[in-house]
Amino acid sequence: AIWTQCPCLACFAAPLAPLASGLAQGRGAMAAAGSPSDLAAFERAYRLRASADDAVLKQVFGAEGLTDLQANRPAVIDTARAYFPHLTSSTCERLSREPDTLQLEKDRCQREMERLAVENYGAFIGSAKVTQAVEQEISSIQRQLDEMAETLGPMQVDIQDFQASSAGLVSRRASLMNVLQQHGSLLELLELPQLLDACVRNQMYEESLELLAHCSSMLQAHEARGEEIPILSKLQEQVAVQRRNLEASLAAQLNSDIHLHTCIKMVGFLRRTHRHTEDDLRFLFIKHRGAFLEKHKQQVEVLRGNRGSVAAALTQAAKLLRTHVYEIGQQYQVIFDAKGAAVAEGCLVPWLSEQIAWLTRLLKAHLLPGPGLAAQALGAS
Repeated sequence: AIWTQCPCLACFAAPLAPLASGLAQGRGAMAAAGSPSDLAAFERAYRLRASADDAVLKQVFGAEGLTDLQANRPAVIDTARAYFPHLTSSTCERLSREPDTLQLEKDRCQREMERLAVENYGAFIGSAKVTQAVEQEISSIQRQLDEMAETLGPMQVDIQDFQASSAGLVSRRASLMNVLQQHGSLLELLELPQLLDACVRNQMYEESLELLAHCSSMLQAHEARGEEIPILSKLQEQVAVQRRNLEASLAAQLNSDIHLHTCIKMVGFLRRTHRHTEDDLRFLFIKHRGAFLEKHKQQVEVLRGNRGSVAAALTQAAKLLRTHVYEIGQQYQVIFDAKGAAVAEGCLVPWLSEQIAWLTRLLKAHLLPGPGLAAQALGAS
């Protein structure tokens, strides 16, 4: 309790006077009872025990006071631990003079403090002013921070809304960056329908089929993933249109005056589209080659309408069967490798029969105008 009221060494040493008196009495008893060597051993053992054991601290400060000092003022405990060996190793006379010595030391320290204060009062005053100014600045900063917090508080909701909306913008920006990186590939992909159209218009059928094969493999991979991408769906529709244009162009070639090697190429291109069976190809060939023949037959019909050109019309009709019809039949047999029974089962025989019937009708109409003669001609045929 005395230490907590006045932490000077004089007040601290005052409670130890009874302890020092008991130590002196113990020394006197040991001196009377034994030799000086025994007394020195006793003093050494006592000092070691007193410096190592906290029991002395508890005796001086009390259990509660010692706990309080250890928690709040540990420097006092350290000072006491350092000072106790000095006290316990002092003689009775020294202990009796210790309060006076401590008082002199206290007075000296106080004079030193007064002299230091007088010599450095300007620095102390300056430090106080600086401290006061710093405190005022800190108070001003704190006040401004509070005002800023009040001002920025309502903005937190807007910032959170902006962050929520910017999350979608970030993902969209990432998508656009990906599109930018793949710009060249996307441009080539989107130009495929135009490239196909140009190839078809310029009758570059080989290149058109290669582009169609590339588009088919790419679109099949897209369909396998099961993703719905509008631009690819639109591209698929445009490629389908160009595929139909290619087939129409190939059919138009069959519908013109072409020779065997060209017919073989056109039918081969149609096969490579993988959209027709072999029977369909035979039917298409006869259909379009027959359409080519129909143009010439229409010219014959025009000649028939002129009475002075009937002979020329019949000659032209016979020439059609001798040249174009025969050539179409030969082309059919070579392209589809049709011989014997295969020709009879195909669509060539009905078509040839139709052409022969057409020529027969012309001959009946102009060479055998009477009903009786017509009947006889029919019976003979």
